[in-house]
Amino acid sequence: MSNEINRNNFILILIFFSIFKIILAIIYGDNNYEWEWSTIVKNLKDDFSFSYYEIEGKKIPTAYMPPLYVYFVYVLANIGFSEFITVKIILILQCFFSAISTFFFFKILHKYFDKEISIIFSLIYFFYPLNFYSSTQISSISLQISIFILFLYYYLNTKTNLDFIKLGIFSGLALLIRGEFVLLLFILIIFKIIFKSIKFKNFFLLILVTFFIISPTLIRNYLVFDELVLTKSIGYNLWRGNSETLNINGANIETPEILEEVEKLKNKLLAENNLNEYEIYLDKVYLDIVKKNIFNDPLKYFFHYINKVFAFSFFNFYSDYPNNFHPLVVIPEIIVSILGISGIILNILSKKINYEFLLITFYYLALIPVFFILPRYKLFILPMYIFYSCYFFTFLSSRIFSKKQ
Repeated sequence: MSNEINRNNFILILIFFSIFKIILAIIYGDNNYEWEWSTIVKNLKDDFSFSYYEIEGKKIPTAYMPPLYVYFVYVLANIGFSEFITVKIILILQCFFSAISTFFFFKILHKYFDKEISIIFSLIYFFYPLNFYSSTQISSISLQISIFILFLYYYLNTKTNLDFIKLGIFSGLALLIRGEFVLLLFILIIFKIIFKSIKFKNFFLLILVTFFIISPTLIRNYLVFDELVLTKSIGYNLWRGNSETLNINGANIETPEILEEVEKLKNKLLAENNLNEYEIYLDKVYLDIVKKNIFNDPLKYFFHYINKVFAFSFFNFYSDYPNNFHPLVVIPEIIVSILGISGIILNILSKKINYEFLLITFYYLALIPVFFILPRYKLFILPMYIFYSCYFFTFLSSRIFSKKQ
């Protein structure tokens, strides 16, 4: 009876503060489509062109942005409301998704820890300032984290064919919202196969459903770019994180060398009447410059990578983003980072290593700093840090109570 009351109270708290967050989103959240979302959604609405760049009046097909969030915004933008009302509807839905994913995160924690501890740390996850705030912005990060939590839940709880279908659905959606997820999905599936927790028919079902979800994007990109890709931005993102300026937060100002190469590329593709592949070749321009930077001074970029690992895993003291050093941002991030890292170390030293969470944690800790560090990227590893904070607290409390006895 007590457990049921705790769970009901947890749900009531989620509902109450989700309503509070919705009110904040309506009053203080975004009022318009922001950044690249505005351009791509506008082009989709005008002539159903999934494009970002425009050269001499021609809209260039894009593969820079994963398509899921764009189409999420686009579908709602076509209901017929004003942009302001549509944006508020999007923010309300993001708040709703955040609450649902928090409940599933509680179920993940409860698989390993006591119900009371799981509830407390699920609420810490929900109220973590960056996580709480992200739903009130036009950004894919809120939807991305919600999809990831649902993916993780079904990955850890696959029993029936229906579970594997759900896992395939959320795997496909995760691939359509973040490009780097493809390698993580491959690693996690291989892990399941090695430890024989997935049968061939389950594996086939998972791959079939995942491929069904992503196939429209794969087909579209193959027809347009003659490449079987979901996104094509690795060169640009590598350059942003490994430019000549060594900007941890990501460079945004192109050098004269880049501008010259871009102009040559435009002229070449215009002459060949091949502007559709502009982004493919543009990404190669950035990739070639990154290679040259790193090969010319590998030691400098190695230490730059180490700085980014620290900024991502602990706290980015070099951040130039507004309010990043506000106490409500700094204090929770540092505390959760310390507890999370302590829990990781304890778990590695224990006899019951959680390999799934370690794989995911070290995947993101190693991969994201290869590129650049934005404040919202901390949400990629927040679920794992909260999990290991929970582990650390459980370990500590068990030691304290055992001494008292």
